[in-house]
Amino acid sequence: MKTAKAGCIALCLLGAPAAADWTFVDTWTDPINGFDTKAAVTTADDGTTLHLYRNPAGRVYALFTLPDGKGDIADEGQVATLTPEGFDTKVIEARTEQGRVVEFAASTGRALRNRLWHGEGTKPAFGTLHDMIEAPSISATFTLKDGGEHAATWSMAASGTPIAQAIGITIEGASAGDEWEDAAAQALLAAMTTCQFPKLDVTCVQKVTACSDKISQDRDIDGFDTCVADKD
Repeated sequence: MKTAKAGCIALCLLGAPAAADWTFVDTWTDPINGFDTKAAVTTADDGTTLHLYRNPAGRVYALFTLPDGKGDIADEGQVATLTPEGFDTKVIEARTEQGRVVEFAASTGRALRNRLWHGEGTKPAFGTLHDMIEAPSISATFTLKDGGEHAATWSMAASGTPIAQAIGITIEGASAGDEWEDAAAQALLAAMTTCQFPKLDVTCVQKVTACSDKISQDRDIDGFDTCVADKD
């Protein structure tokens, strides 16, 4: 369990997202229901964006947003297909009114939201979200209101850490999750504590702050420890 002080340090120094095609966003607003959440986001070459996130009940969603000038996504029927490379194509069906049992996708015209996973457990063992995480890329084709189509493709390279951060799941090789956050916070706290004894050492604090990029950007705790210990 992190102490309040460790959590504060982690919040201050872990805020910057890693530089990658996929980015973690600490606060993002769902455009359909208006709730704030964490999200992992990426943008296709044509400008179509994809957000992955949880709602307040813990369910995991994908939100696809078309770039300006590409038309509006249909709001009824089979409005899109989603294909994780190497896996079966998933049909996305939207309804203007939700069913009592099945949760259908929702379209605002420019954006389409689809539930991927119920959100229970440390990670999905199968299903659409599992296939997306395992695939090297994913592609989607959207049916537009005027009868046309719009297609987009996103790489899943370097997506593990932002997705793990955003929806709190375990992804092999991802520097994220509660255990990693605890270890990172404790490493930062230990380094800062050293700077305060026997008296506050401002130069030490400045070095810890400079080395913190090893955690916040590189997600590398060992690299942070080495940087702080370097006497040069």
